Amino acid sequence: MSSPVNADNQTAENLILAGIDLFGEHGFRSTTTRMIATAAGANIGSIAYYFGNKHGLYLAAARHISSRLRETLQLEQMGITHDHARTLDRDQARGLLEQLVGRMVHLFMEKPEARRWLMLVMREQANPSEAFDILYRDAFEKAHVTVTTLVSVLVGLDPSDQRVILEAHTLVGQIVFFLIGRTPLLRRLESGGHFEPDTIALAEAVVVDHIRRLGR
Repeated sequence: MSSPVNADNQTAENLILAGIDLFGEHGFRSTTTRMIATAAGANIGSIAYYFGNKHGLYLAAARHISSRLRETLQLEQMGITHDHARTLDRDQARGLLEQLVGRMVHLFMEKPEARRWLMLVMREQANPSEAFDILYRDAFEKAHVTVTTLVSVLVGLDPSDQRVILEAHTLVGQIVFFLIGRTPLLRRLESGGHFEPDTIALAEAVVVDHIRRLGR
């Protein structure tokens, strides 16, 4: 796993990961630097050394999540902007969107790190702070613009059209709910503690089928 905060030291990465877990579970105020240092197996002074203070570590955790989202979803490699709505045809847009959806489904259904991020992100959704600004600017907005632009080609509307934005948000929401609603879905499928590869493939096929209906 690459480090997204220019932390060239394993201790710094361990502190970030421990922070994500504890901030998610207890919230920013109730999480102490001693709790984080203990969970990371680090000296408490290392938080000040690498991040300045607890707030600096919290922001580093947000940057870590944002970086991993961009990397895993390959958003920068895709490089999609609203200007691409004028250059892509429907087949190209659909192909790119299906590939992106596949990566999203696998991330949210299969990858343990996505489950690790969930509670911190949910807390920031409910009570946005400076960390949410980082998450939005560095990851959420980039992902949303990418999906919105590709959807706009499929439905023949401008990417700024509210219908397009809502279509894109609905599509993303379907996929994210595989993570947020993981526990009830596993129970409903009687799948134990994890999704089987065949189930993940079927979930991807279901979402792709929704994409293929856009613009019909």
